[in-house]
Amino acid sequence: MKNKILILCLLVIGQIGYSQTIEETSNWIENNAGAPNNLFSNTIAYNSQTNRLLLYKNYSAPFKFRKVTEIDPKDVSSISLYKATKKGDLGGILLNFKKGGSYTKIYLANNNTRVSKVNKVEEKKMFAFPILAEGGLEHTKRIKWYYLNLFQHLGIDVKDGDSLILTKL
Repeated sequence: MKNKILILCLLVIGQIGYSQTIEETSNWIENNAGAPNNLFSNTIAYNSQTNRLLLYKNYSAPFKFRKVTEIDPKDVSSISLYKATKKGDLGGILLNFKKGGSYTKIYLANNNTRVSKVNKVEEKKMFAFPILAEGGLEHTKRIKWYYLNLFQHLGIDVKDGDSLILTKL
């Protein structure tokens, strides 16, 4: 019994002692939350001047460009999983916005993030933002955990949307 308590204490201390940085979290998402055949990858950047979270979907084929969605991270209330609706589609996670939704900016940019005059900036009210994820359910859960960790680093209390549903039932 004493050995179990000692092991448990060591595990808890180990978890407290190590916490990923926001850069490590962003790098993990970029390297592990993409699409099959590397058609796109996801990148995240936080602009501290505007307090906006930039969610990039980087397309690699046939042309290299980025679809950028700017959100106010304070508007995100929870993150939940969603399943693919059709066979062959990817499932993923949803960034659920607070009641009333959130205004986002969506635009295309080249890989150095410059917006050309041809690309218009679309402002759109959204109630949730889907992020596609390759892999099975366990991998998608890990992606959700990394996004929850990212918001924690930003000092924003974002709930696990799937555990909220279970507690309401």
